[in-house]
Formats: sequence, C-alpha cells, structure tokens
Amino acid sequence: MPGWVIPIASAARPMLRRSHSLISACMWRNLPRAISRCTSAWVSISPGIRIPYALSSFFIIHLCLLSLQLRTGGEKEEETMSLDFVVRLTRRTLILSGLALCASLTPAAAADWPKGAVQLVVPAKPGGGTDSAVRVLAAKLKAVIGRPVIVVNQPGGGGAVAAETVRNAKPDGSTLLFYHSGLLSAYHTGGYAHSPVGEFSAPAVMPIAGSYALVSGPDGESDDVADLVARAKAHPDEVTLAVQIRGASHFMAGLLQKDSGAQFRVVDAGSDSDKLIAVQGGQVDAAFVNTPSALQYAEAGKVRILGTLSAEPGRDPLTPELPSLDEQGYPSVVFGFTFFALAPKGLPEETADAINAAFTEALTDPEIVEQYAKMKMPLGIYGRAEGEARLAEADAGMAETAALLGFK
Repeated sequence: MPGWVIPIASAARPMLRRSHSLISACMWRNLPRAISRCTSAWVSISPGIRIPYALSSFFIIHLCLLSLQLRTGGEKEEETMSLDFVVRLTRRTLILSGLALCASLTPAAAADWPKGAVQLVVPAKPGGGTDSAVRVLAAKLKAVIGRPVIVVNQPGGGGAVAAETVRNAKPDGSTLLFYHSGLLSAYHTGGYAHSPVGEFSAPAVMPIAGSYALVSGPDGESDDVADLVARAKAHPDEVTLAVQIRGASHFMAGLLQKDSGAQFRVVDAGSDSDKLIAVQGGQVDAAFVNTPSALQYAEAGKVRILGTLSAEPGRDPLTPELPSLDEQGYPSVVFGFTFFALAPKGLPEETADAINAAFTEALTDPEIVEQYAKMKMPLGIYGRAEGEARLAEADAGMAETAALLGFK
C-alpha cells in the first residue's frame, strides 16, 4: 500500500465516518430522512469556507466506497468506518474526488474572498439615487457572500474623496468604490488626479438603462427647455443652472449651452440631493439630476421635469411619457452612464473574478431586478473582460467630450 495513503486517510476519517452514516442511511434505511440529512449538511473545508455536503468530495468518496461494496457489519457498523476501509481507496478515487471538490467550489471560495466585512464606499449623500442603488445591492451581496456589506457615504470632490479612500486601501477586495461615469468626467476635467481606468482595478462594471433629467422649480418661469433657453439668451449669465462642478452634470450643461447658444450662469450645487433642494427652494433656476430622484420630487410637486437625456437619442424607454432634450432641438445633449465597482490597483485576478461572480449573482436575482426596475434604473453586469473594455470605451468618450467643451 502506498505510504501517501495513510496520512490522507487518517485526516479524512472523521468526515468519512459521517459520510458513511449519511449514505448508509440513504441506501439501507429511511430514504426521506437520509435525503434531508444529505441536502442540509455542510462541510467546512477551511476557515470561513463551507460548501454543501452533497457537492463535496467526501460525498463522492463515500459513493466510491459503496460502489466497491466495502464490508459493513449490520446496524451497529453502519455508524462506523474502520481505517482499513479508508486505506483501500485507490489513487484514481482520490484524484477524482479531489476534482469533484474543486468543481464544487465557487469562485469566491476558490479566492478565499471575502475574509471579512466588505465596504462599499459611495461618493453620495444618503437618500439620493446612487445611494439607494448601492443599498439595494449591498443587501443582496450580504446574502450572496455571507459577510457584512457596509455602505460608507463619502460625498465631496465629485467623487474624489471616496475614490482616494479606495485607491489607498489594501488591494484585497474588502474596500470597493461604487460609483458611475461622474468619476470619469472628474478625471478629464482636472477634478480628480488619478485615472479610474489606469490606476484602479475594475472587477465589476455595470451598464445602466436610465437617464438624467433637467428640472426647474414648481413655480418657475420655464414650462419647457425652449422657455429656459430663451430666458438665458435674453439675460446672459443670469439664469442659473446648477451642476456638480467637473462632474457629469457639468458636461450636460456644457452640451446644452453648445447646442442652444445660450449663456447660463453655471453654479456648483453639489450632489443631486443638494441640487434638488436648491431648485425646490428657488435658489437656482434649473439643474441636471438623475431621473429617479427627479421623479420622486416631481411626484411630490416639488419640481418640474423639462426633459430627459440618456445614452441614445430619443426618449428613455423607462420614462416614455417624458420628452427628451434631443427631440426638443438639442441633439448633442445625450449622455450615457456606466456604474462600476472599483478596487485598489493590484487586486489579485482570482479575487476580481470572485467579486464579479458575486455581483453577477446579486444583480441577476429576480427580486433585485424587479427592485431596480421600479427605481427606473435597472443595473446589468458585464463579465470581467467585457466590463474592462466597456469602461475603457466610456473613458475615451468622456475624454472626447471634455476636449469638445474646452475642459483642460
């Protein structure tokens, strides 16, 4: 008998004893009870990693033992297994069972991710569209990975504050940035010094089939975009348009000015939540904000939606009742969004794969799909390679728009 069999057999003996009990019950006694025991049992293969017993190599080993018709000596011996049974395992059986164990591991288990709590750092205040989106995702991710998922709000700097927190974190997948194309615009306008594409890892990239909206106050002077533009042309630099300076909404304002020929007074009002409050209170005439947040305020009678814009010309399919800016005569005012989870540079490939797999499982869950649809911002998910390519493509498009608008 090969010498390498004895140590392996000795280490496997406790689990094999349980395996023998479970399978023997299935073979010779109460079938329903045995099935219940097999499907509810879990195996700890290393600290923090547990897999269903029925998927483990121990289950396969025991089936092999039974197929070899190993001797059992009645009711009493059904619950035990002596070492001489174990050492009769052939090299082929052990190799096959090892392969079965590898096949049963999820990517997260294979990468040993996560080892603890995961932080999702979001550059937004609580209550806005981005914050709402990440909290829905965090709840499902917690169920998927079996670890706490903590949302950390760090607004400021057009995403720069949160991005720096993540960029300087340990590249182990425990700290991720959840944000969107606004960080790309911050980089290409000088608001953030580090490339989201070149200086981060991108384990999860998510397209969004949503839109932005141009809103005005409930009792404002503009009933549509044409009225707003006419006022701005009649009173250059007086009609205020609230944006987040060097953020995505700053780009939208530039595109509107380019197409209309009007000169707005563009003011920095911070996050979408801050912009909506400023519009509602009459501190500014109009603002670009995400459509889900705009709808909440519009339904409450706090703002009016003048038009929407998204990645493609025409009306947003999620809000077909709202006219788009391009159909109102401003064809360049289109703007697509990509959400992403960024990690510090140097994230191991297997960890990136595990993160992508966890995000994919969470975002394809029917309950989550329905929640995002109700929020008018359904998130998809790309595979690793396609996601990195899409992010690079979005970054190149943002650079082109920044150059067109004269940003340095």
